[in-house]
Amino acid sequence: MNYRVKLLVLLLFCLKVSVFGQPPVGKWTDYFSFNNARSVSSTGNMIYCASENGFFTYRITTGEINKFTKTNGLSEVDLTAITYIPELKLTVVGYKSGNIDFIFDNGTIKELPFIKDKPMSGSKQINHFLYYNSLIYTSTDFGIVVIDVENEEVKDAYYVVQSSGSVKVRRLAVWNQRFWAATSDGIYSADVTDPLLISYERWTKEAFFSNPSAECVSVASNTNSIVAVERGVVSDIVWANSGTGWFEVDRALTEVVGLAMSNKKFWVYNKNEIQAFLNNWTKAELINSYSFGVKPNVSDCTPVDDNDFLAVADQVYGLVLIGANTDNVYLPSGPFNNKFFHVDASSSLVVAASGAYDAAMGNVWLPFIAHRFNNGSWSFYADWSVWDAVKVKFDPNKPTHYFVASWGGGLYEFEGDELVEHYTPENSSLQSVFPGQAFCRIAGVDFDRWGNIWVANSEVSNPISVRSTNGDWFSFPYASAIGTPKILSLTISRDGLIWLALARDNGLFVLNPGGDIQNSNDDVYLKFRPRDVNGNLLPNEISCLTFDRDGYLWLGTNHGVLVTYNPSGVFQGEALFTKVKIPDVVEGLAVYLLENEEVTCIEVDGGNRKWFGTSKSGIYLFSEDGTEQIYHFTSDNSPLPSNTILSIKVHPLTGEVFIATDKGLVSFRGDASEPANSFGKVYAFPNPVRENYNGLITIAGLMENSVVKITDLSGNLVYETRSNGGYATWNGRNGNGTKVATGVYLVFCSDSKGDQSVVTKLLFIK
Repeated sequence: MNYRVKLLVLLLFCLKVSVFGQPPVGKWTDYFSFNNARSVSSTGNMIYCASENGFFTYRITTGEINKFTKTNGLSEVDLTAITYIPELKLTVVGYKSGNIDFIFDNGTIKELPFIKDKPMSGSKQINHFLYYNSLIYTSTDFGIVVIDVENEEVKDAYYVVQSSGSVKVRRLAVWNQRFWAATSDGIYSADVTDPLLISYERWTKEAFFSNPSAECVSVASNTNSIVAVERGVVSDIVWANSGTGWFEVDRALTEVVGLAMSNKKFWVYNKNEIQAFLNNWTKAELINSYSFGVKPNVSDCTPVDDNDFLAVADQVYGLVLIGANTDNVYLPSGPFNNKFFHVDASSSLVVAASGAYDAAMGNVWLPFIAHRFNNGSWSFYADWSVWDAVKVKFDPNKPTHYFVASWGGGLYEFEGDELVEHYTPENSSLQSVFPGQAFCRIAGVDFDRWGNIWVANSEVSNPISVRSTNGDWFSFPYASAIGTPKILSLTISRDGLIWLALARDNGLFVLNPGGDIQNSNDDVYLKFRPRDVNGNLLPNEISCLTFDRDGYLWLGTNHGVLVTYNPSGVFQGEALFTKVKIPDVVEGLAVYLLENEEVTCIEVDGGNRKWFGTSKSGIYLFSEDGTEQIYHFTSDNSPLPSNTILSIKVHPLTGEVFIATDKGLVSFRGDASEPANSFGKVYAFPNPVRENYNGLITIAGLMENSVVKITDLSGNLVYETRSNGGYATWNGRNGNGTKVATGVYLVFCSDSKGDQSVVTKLLFIK
């Protein structure tokens, strides 16, 4: 070992590195549930299970689970079919959009968008893959597409009926030198050697169904036989053929979903039952409950081998392996579902509400679930008798204490994983929408600076309630002032004013509760619609409101963003709103911040920059004043599963931006965190910076607007910047754009006034 290498090794041990393994700035992470499994494939030792937003593999011999999503290379979400082809060491994934991904065992992923991009009306959903004679026969909602795997191109497209009347092909099987297609118009067959299968006239509609117009639900084959299911009126009919013609096997199950077949057995299944049959066509076991005591919710099944093992894609429990004596569930770590409506975070926990309301603010009737994420693990609290969790709010003074609001079920208080109390009209001042019924809609929760908890109770006579620090409840009878609109949210300004956003174009309601929350005589309140600096009414419908670090009030609306720089002057008529003008976008034409977007949520990061979520265009990050766009992420240019953004929360310590969409939760590692009050724990990550690392280096633990200077050991200035809240970032290059040389670098940090300073070290390996 030469002197230079010895020195580097010594430095690696001597540097005081505070954090190892932190995700770098710019990294995306998905927090998807895989419980809603849709399709499953097996190669004996390995199971491939597709869910809504990705797929995972389970290796039976080792128990190893690996997941694949947009974050690590898949092209999109809404998976509908999966198969593994051992001969090619290839996983094939199909999507609702018609898109197809090839995932090779060597890690290469290739997108094949030719079906997705096909100019046609109607659904292009991928339903099934059949690998036969070096070609992939793809069953879709409009026909059969034949893919040449070697050249990764479409070879043919088959329409089993006239092109003007194409039918949905659910599944394709090969038996007795014929293709058998299960379609919405019955079962069709064709000779596998026929070179003219592109002509619908070469496909024969089989006539053995009892109802000639019935759909064929599924078809499957093994070496000796083929089985098909006819959709019946009262019950579905199972048909089979062993070479002497088609005959009826059974008609016990209704609403059959599919078939699975091995060389010893076959299975017919609907959502809640799996009926096994032996090769002599007699019934075997009926599975209508797993060994762990719950009903199946089956999407797909496949035999694992020729024994009794069956892999089930279950819509609630993910991958279930049914064995001879016991059934087991296998899933990647994740939340219970992907129905996230609102997310909040403290220094200790991330909590997300699973529920929703529709555009008219009516219930969507999702079970009340509070998802909790802590130290890399998920847990959840569920109340199956209550609907639609819609808001989460942490106690600013206790990071494990939080409330979750229900749109119909009242308010839940938690300490960590434990439920403290469930507040309803029976044990609080909250009221029911329907007198005499327990239906209490909570639109928002917030804490004032004294620790009182304020609650917006929609559509009742006393729409604002407060629980004082001693546990007493009081309510405020301001329904006549607010009127009939539903309440969207409640937020408290730093000067103690209670702000409500009202649905539709009903504007805002603001309350000053005075010095005594028990005495309504000192209250001052106002309902108003935003006006501009000229006093003109702004027609925008408000969807959300947020105060930034300067105390300015930002409103998200159906036509962009409004801001008032003097919300404290609301009762004096001085809280006038303005649109944020974007400079020099089009010469001579005024362009305003997101004026063509419906802004659904606003989050302020540690650097006072603004994250905006939209209903159709993904998520934006703008500068502190809203005039400069920093990021615009969509489902096309990022791992976002959807462009419909419902909630955003920046983690106060890490700067991780949690993004709740209508298709699940993801995060982006941002470059701003909450600033520290002092330089107690300043560190850089990654540290050391390895030779193959090309991302941003982050200096964390900074005070607000800190000055950061990076020098080499000789004192030469390499880089200088200011922090975004508690973070500053560096790309590892000097002023000339050149990657810096191997060595130790000193990071000098001082507060904005120069009163406090600290130095940390960073090892760079080139």
